[in-house]
Amino acid sequence: MADTTVPAVAAKLIDGIAAEVGPPAVLVNTIGALVPGDALSTTPETLRLMLDVNLGPALWLTQAVVPHMEQGSGVIVHVAGRPGLEPAGGMAAYSVSKAALVHLTQTLAIELGAHGIRVNAVAPQLLDTRANRAMFPAEVMAESVAPEAIADVIAFLVSDAAAPVSGAILPAYSG
Repeated sequence: MADTTVPAVAAKLIDGIAAEVGPPAVLVNTIGALVPGDALSTTPETLRLMLDVNLGPALWLTQAVVPHMEQGSGVIVHVAGRPGLEPAGGMAAYSVSKAALVHLTQTLAIELGAHGIRVNAVAPQLLDTRANRAMFPAEVMAESVAPEAIADVIAFLVSDAAAPVSGAILPAYSG
C-alpha cells in the first residue's frame, strides 16, 4: 500500500509499475474518503483531509503516469461523486473536494487530449460498501450503487467503445 496523497510516493509507485510490467496504458483512480459535516462545522483539518484524499492522488498519479503513456494513447478514469455535481447538505468538505475532482478531470481532458490521452470520471451517488453501510441508515443505502456496477462503467470508459469520450463525468446513480 502506498500513500498517494504524497506526490513523490505516487511517482515512485507508478515508476515501479512501469519498470515491472511496462508503460501503463490506463490509470483508474478509485481513491477517496468521506467525512460528513455541514459547512458551518467543517474544520480546516477536515477540509484539508478531503482535498488531500479526494483530489490530491488524482493529480499526483496523473502527473506520474502521463510520461509513461505512449504518445497518442492512454486513458485515465477518476471516481468522483454525485455531490461533486449536485451539492448535498451535511457533506460540505466532501462535496467541495469532489467538485474539484470533476473540474480537474475536465481540465486534464483538455490539456492531455492533444497527447491522445482521454480523461473521464464516473460519479456514483453512494457506493454500497461496508463502511457506508455502517455510516448511513438503511433508507439511504437503498439508493446506493454496487461497486461492481461502477467497475462496469469504468470498464466501458477505458474500452475502445469509449474512444470518442473525453472530459465526461458519467453519473452512476441507482434507479
